[in-house]
Amino acid sequence: MADQKWLIDQLQKLSETSTHFKDRALYLATIKMVIEQQRRIDTAEGEIDGRTWNPSDW
Repeated sequence: MADQKWLIDQLQKLSETSTHFKDRALYLATIKMVIEQQRRIDTAEGEIDGRTWNPSDW
């Protein structure tokens, strides 16, 4: 999670200093992708935990 925070911070700084629209759009889209990727990882981990501890699946 710390790596994602660092990456988002760096991309945010780049987007604030960028003078080109395409570069700024790329940075902001990458931030959205990183956040979505982390959400999917958290969801998958929760699903794995739920399936592992479900007694009916043992």
